[in-house]
Amino acid sequence: MTTLRLLFASLFLAATLLAQNITDASRGVGDAIASIGTATPKWFAWKVPIGKHSICCNRCSLDGNNGFSINDGDDDDDGPITRGEMLLAVRVEGGKVKKVRLFDANCKIDTRGKTLHMLANVPVESSVDYLLAQMRNADREGELLAALALHEHPRVVPALIQLARHDPDKEVRRHAIFWLGQQAGAKAAAELRRAIDEDPDADVRQHAVFAISQLPAERSVPLLIELVKTHKSREVREKAMFWLAQTGDPRALDLIEGILLK
Repeated sequence: MTTLRLLFASLFLAATLLAQNITDASRGVGDAIASIGTATPKWFAWKVPIGKHSICCNRCSLDGNNGFSINDGDDDDDGPITRGEMLLAVRVEGGKVKKVRLFDANCKIDTRGKTLHMLANVPVESSVDYLLAQMRNADREGELLAALALHEHPRVVPALIQLARHDPDKEVRRHAIFWLGQQAGAKAAAELRRAIDEDPDADVRQHAVFAISQLPAERSVPLLIELVKTHKSREVREKAMFWLAQTGDPRALDLIEGILLK
């Protein structure tokens, strides 16, 4: 009996993992999804390059809270990290993205019997366009923004800057600022500094200070020191001091020592 139960369980799992159709999407993500139709909710997935990052799934399932972490290093405790691509899955209803799931490209996704429409030959530019067009629709903009930010494409940082600067929703601005903080470029650092000075929402300004602390030390420490020394907002100065103290950088310790000994 035990053997039979294991056999049936294995067959069921195999069926849920393989419940997918493949559609050519070389003309674009939006066109491919429209050609299949979304009058009833459907799951779609495609692979995109993510450069030096990698995705570690907590649960490789379309249902529930999938959970994921982002890795930048070459290895983790369990061995080498697969890097280079992620699998982006979205549930679309009535032409609108309602859920977003991110997986390592090599994950075997448990669909729980749902059909997963795999899109092949997706141009990265089209994937970026599709996510930007869907920004207002997803229930959780944070996950959609994460998907956008992880794309390896030159349009990503300018798109995040545009959202951080002009989006009317403070949560979208805050998420965009967070992901800018994961970028090492000078443009990202400059935009975070601008947000601290100009964003009308205090929570967004403080989040921008945190985002600066996530930049590489050669960028973050001088910016945080500048904020501590010169920014007119006491809240910003306090946040900058807090994150500066977490760095353990000798320059941070010198500043803190100088303030305490005055």
